[in-house]
Amino acid sequence: MNTDDFLKVTLRKPLEDESRNIRYETITLTEPVLMQVEQFYDMQKKSNALAAMRLLVSLVSGVPESIIRRLPYTEFRRCEEYMTGFLTWSPSGGGGN
Repeated sequence: MNTDDFLKVTLRKPLEDESRNIRYETITLTEPVLMQVEQFYDMQKKSNALAAMRLLVSLVSGVPESIIRRLPYTEFRRCEEYMTGFLTWSPSGGGGN
């Protein structure tokens, strides 16, 4: 699992949302909440893994999907790698309830 509380991806080239007059220079990701993960899996069933990850990155970062779609692929992959750490996490060790 991810050991960092958040991932801040600095965009090589800022992206602009002209309709909202917002300029994105970074994308900050944190651990997703259960509702966001459920939406991810729903989208994966309806569409494909790439669309589902794009949705999850958007939900967690607060950056609209229309902006996430315009990310350079390598920057999207950094986001994907971080989020996948949470999606593939499983409890380890002894302990129990």
